[in-house]
Amino acid sequence: MSKLLAPGFEGDSELTLALQSAFHKGFPLENLRPLLTSDNLHTQAAAAYLVAEANSKMSYRMNCVVAEIADLLDSESSGIRFDAIEALLGCTTPADGAILGRVMLRLDDEHAGVRWRVVQFICLAERWQLRLAVENAAALRPDSVFKTLVSAYGHYVTPGAKDLPRLLAHPDAVLRRFAAAVAIRPREVIIERFVAMVEQSDDAEVREIAADCRQGFLRPTYAIRPSILTRASAETPKGEAQNAGRRRRGAKRQALLRTAQG
Repeated sequence: MSKLLAPGFEGDSELTLALQSAFHKGFPLENLRPLLTSDNLHTQAAAAYLVAEANSKMSYRMNCVVAEIADLLDSESSGIRFDAIEALLGCTTPADGAILGRVMLRLDDEHAGVRWRVVQFICLAERWQLRLAVENAAALRPDSVFKTLVSAYGHYVTPGAKDLPRLLAHPDAVLRRFAAAVAIRPREVIIERFVAMVEQSDDAEVREIAADCRQGFLRPTYAIRPSILTRASAETPKGEAQNAGRRRRGAKRQALLRTAQG
């Protein structure tokens, strides 16, 4: 802790991983607070990584520092914003509506990697998280497209086949990204025809969302629709196919982090 909080700290992956292990073993999560609020961006980045990479058992307990994590959404470092969004997916509660609204507003972030992270948030969020995120985004920014979304589409969390084409063709890019994300968001399975609609968009960023869904980057493990998966060839052993999938996901994360960090 003292090394990460030192004024001259410039990043140390081994030190960060050692501290991560300590938190997993029961080091009090309240000790994240000085790291998250440090004036040193390297220290903030280490803390953002720690909260983003927390396992599910630890993640929900980080609500004790949810306000400090939320403040990272305004960081000058897009890489820190990227990690904060992932962390907030796991540690927010129904009392954190305003924070969820701030996450949704990052769908208009200047960096493509951060916008992608919000798309992933939309895909993986609980229904209550998504509802609160949209409604609070509309309240926080009444002149945004989210106000229109709430007013015109009361069922925006699960739009139907008739609404999706209009949303995907909307002149506002934020609404197009949102529509693409909810189109590939699982109802017990991912709906093939909705993914196909996203693929037909004139917006390259929206089409990329559909491609990432098919490759498994934007799909929770419980929502598998075999017809839309990128299948391993029949000759590929199962273990090798699983390892290849992990490598692809790791490569995607690294590429997005490089993009987010500019």
